[in-house]
Amino acid sequence: MKRIGVAIVESAGCYLVGLRAPGTVLAGLSEFPGGKCESDETPQACAVRECLEETGLAVIPQRQLGTVPWDYPHGSVELHFWLCSLAQDLPPALVPAAPFRWVPASELSTLTFPPANQHILQLLQQRGLQ
Repeated sequence: MKRIGVAIVESAGCYLVGLRAPGTVLAGLSEFPGGKCESDETPQACAVRECLEETGLAVIPQRQLGTVPWDYPHGSVELHFWLCSLAQDLPPALVPAAPFRWVPASELSTLTFPPANQHILQLLQQRGLQ
């Protein structure tokens, strides 16, 4: 099972969301920044590293939102979701690297994420995490 660190980055009532590239697993679906943990890396450190690599934005982990094990046809994953904020010296409206963009919290439900993300999306909507 692959451990995946995922950064749920919130800033000014918006979340950082990307689109999975054509030709990749789960292509065309929305995603939060994240990726596979290195062998000696914690999921928290992975979420921070992957966010910087994928979006160009430095983030600070605030708290873990949950861990979701999931079996996809292409393999099993254990997703570790971390609520993060932008590093203190970054402006809230900073533009991330494409294909990532800021999505208002109210629009998250209009996007199509992989099935393993549904629990976290419900949590964000129910608790109004901001």
